[in-house]
Amino acid sequence: MSKPSNIGCSSDLSHRIFPEFLKFCGSQLAIAGLLALAIPSRPAQAYNDFQLCTAQLVRLAGVSPEDAASACSDVINPEDLSRCVVTIHQVTPTLTQEALGACRRVRRPVDLSTCVFDINDNTRDSQPTAVLDYCRRSLLPLRYSECVVGLSRETDFSSNKAMETCIKAEDFPRDLSPTFAPPPPQTPTLPVIIPTTPLAPANPVTPGMPVNPVNP
Repeated sequence: MSKPSNIGCSSDLSHRIFPEFLKFCGSQLAIAGLLALAIPSRPAQAYNDFQLCTAQLVRLAGVSPEDAASACSDVINPEDLSRCVVTIHQVTPTLTQEALGACRRVRRPVDLSTCVFDINDNTRDSQPTAVLDYCRRSLLPLRYSECVVGLSRETDFSSNKAMETCIKAEDFPRDLSPTFAPPPPQTPTLPVIIPTTPLAPANPVTPGMPVNPVNP
């Protein structure tokens, strides 16, 4: 009887990865279940993205109907907006209005909410307001949250120091290595100007002599 093989994954690695994976999936499924509960009980084809967005913001995040209508009508992907706000509301209910503004301004609202969730859930002393602000400022929220969580786990950095370190890494480096620095501008070479000398006539004319003398 052959033993089951653990191809490509050691037992120690699996014990480290699977709990985190199940924890993340469980949280995402819980949020997805909340979003599903917010959908009114009518045929699915009767609702569009804007209506679903408004319903989820009002029922799950406690946003006023006026603010929800204004926000959902102002974005390209309304469902991404409501998912972003609801996720952040579940993590930090006191930042719902701030989350609504942040989710409207970013290009990847779902990534923003995932960034906020991951940092709040995996760091020791995170401050929700600062986490939301840093995730909003990041150009790549998912990569940013991985950076913050990784530094926090392997160093004694506070969450604020880890977030500041990772946000600085996204800035364009000003002091480049000489290997990658652009070459200095070349000094333009001035064109060589050759002076022109007027050509002498083929048959010089002596003063006092006819131009076309006639043979006698």
